[in-house]
Amino acid sequence: MTSLPERTAGARERKAPGSGSTDPVHDGENDRRPTPGGRRLKRRLIRGVAAALALLMAVMLYGAYGYMPAEEGRSFSSPFLREAGSRFADTPLARFHYIRAGSGSPVVLLSPGAGSVVGWKEQVRALAGRHTVYVVDLPGQGYTRLHDRAFTWDLDGMTRAVGVFMDAVGLRRAALAGNSWSGGWALAFAQRHPGRVSKLALLDATGLDLPGTWQWEALKIPVLGELAIKFSTGKPTVRTTMEAMMANRERVTDELVDEWWAPMTFHDNLRATYLLERGLDWSRTERAMPDTRIPTLVVWGRQDTVQPVERAQRFADLLPEARLHVLEGCGHLPQLDCPEPVNRLLGAFFGDV
Repeated sequence: MTSLPERTAGARERKAPGSGSTDPVHDGENDRRPTPGGRRLKRRLIRGVAAALALLMAVMLYGAYGYMPAEEGRSFSSPFLREAGSRFADTPLARFHYIRAGSGSPVVLLSPGAGSVVGWKEQVRALAGRHTVYVVDLPGQGYTRLHDRAFTWDLDGMTRAVGVFMDAVGLRRAALAGNSWSGGWALAFAQRHPGRVSKLALLDATGLDLPGTWQWEALKIPVLGELAIKFSTGKPTVRTTMEAMMANRERVTDELVDEWWAPMTFHDNLRATYLLERGLDWSRTERAMPDTRIPTLVVWGRQDTVQPVERAQRFADLLPEARLHVLEGCGHLPQLDCPEPVNRLLGAFFGDV
């Protein structure tokens, strides 16, 4: 007969971990093994996540490349254009929309990038007393219609368009001005065709090889850029954008928002905006600045939230014939935000053209 101590020791030995016992109560490996039901749940979860991601990608691709918002602005009747009088210059490149006023030496104002001729509405009358003023929508802007479907959305294309327009209206040489993107286009045209530009005015212009705001940099990303542009054409969004660009927000009236918004809904203009952001190479204009010897007026709003005011000094440092004026209490669109000082500066600068 086995003694009681021996039985107790044997029991302890059988319960000890690692003893090789097959007792399921003490099999930790079996405790961690997934059950068939758990494996099925995991597979369903993976399939569900994959299906959701595929659906999201399909929706984004459709939104970027299949969907187009309505061109609601086509039905808008512009009070500004009724008063100013729209004109058109038809060329193989494009049917250029422009306005013309006054008489005297020619001044060409390029519509602000992603804007229209209304972007210079405060300057037309102020300059028309001494000059023949042309305000033009380049391809992808305002009410101009592109004919040449091989057009390239880059500096080559935009500078070519400036020259084609000037030829179409009979201008061999003129003073040239631009704001934001169109300032960069004016600068690039002057660098390539210095004999055609008597003077150059750059207002909060692009042209430096520096990144833009994250909103503009995002347009360079395929799919994301298309979606961002297509879903930014509502009037509330346009108002918010304009208020962010101007220091004097009371100047962002309902009438101005309507004028700015309408051509932004045009399909060709939507497409042009993200293609231009991807195609414009400002390293070319910056490299050429030291050799750009055209009299240049650089005007900048100190409160610019798109092109920081520090960039104004870089323009002045790089351009040999530049005069710099920084305007207090003005944003990225100084000709609309602070028209009185801008008109004085432009009038004095262009006065002896």
